[in-house]
Amino acid sequence: MNGNLNLQTMKIFLAVLDHRSVGVAAASLGMSQSGLSTALARLRVTLGDALFVGTANGMQPTTRAKQLAVPMREAVQCIEQRILNKASFDPAFDEREFRVAASDTAEAMYMPRALNVLTRAAPGVRLRVMATAQPQLQRALSEGQVDLALGYFPDLMSAEFVRRRIGQHGFVCICSADHRELIRDFTLKRYVEARHVVVEAPTRTHGLLETYVQKRGIRRRAALTTPHFMSLPEIIANTELIATVPDAIADAFADNRRLVRLPLPFRSPVFDAHLHWSKSVNNDPAHRWLRGLMFDAFVGRVG
Repeated sequence: MNGNLNLQTMKIFLAVLDHRSVGVAAASLGMSQSGLSTALARLRVTLGDALFVGTANGMQPTTRAKQLAVPMREAVQCIEQRILNKASFDPAFDEREFRVAASDTAEAMYMPRALNVLTRAAPGVRLRVMATAQPQLQRALSEGQVDLALGYFPDLMSAEFVRRRIGQHGFVCICSADHRELIRDFTLKRYVEARHVVVEAPTRTHGLLETYVQKRGIRRRAALTTPHFMSLPEIIANTELIATVPDAIADAFADNRRLVRLPLPFRSPVFDAHLHWSKSVNNDPAHRWLRGLMFDAFVGRVG
């Protein structure tokens, strides 16, 4: 190994790691693709590893690259913020994109509020919601592929992450406005006898509800099982089926007059929504600004 490791080569490494594309990484750094490829080749020699392997799904990091991700990112932040004094961030003129992993409930409940304040404070800043599967989310946060995670993510308990509670939610039922008999007398007996749409979305809220009702001996007769929330309004409005959904999802359907929202005929389980981020970006000015903006939008300033 020689000593050709500097700030620019570390930023090249992180750009390829984040974007999984040489072309996109080069554009993000204002470089030509050939220039980045040449620099990446030198970095491979310096570190004695291929670092990235081209696949059908983009440039995938090797084991060595994954090990280097956090220390490399911390080194770049340290040099830029503490040595080069690049710690300033002006939201009014910045045009960066922040990547947010959000559960369906969190996106419906919180994203409109975040976007409203973001548009006023930083018109050039963009948010990208990432559909990151639960098993990969921890690594994505650690490696900077995701800036923030928003919602109910009980698996993110590692000491390398910070989390702040932004809200608490429960579950409600939705049914067709034409289902007058059920609306008039919605009892536990009617709930059990009804035919249900069960949403098995890839979130932890589904598992939370299933565990809760099973422990209490409450059985649902599933007429339809689907991974999608957004198809519910048409299905429920045009059938006698009912669905049990997080209250934030029901809020998103509130303008649909063909639907009626009913409290559950038993005590609803509750879950907390949090904002999660990696400690490696805890002092980054842009991240601190975004977190503060979101806290203001969701719950008021909490620190």
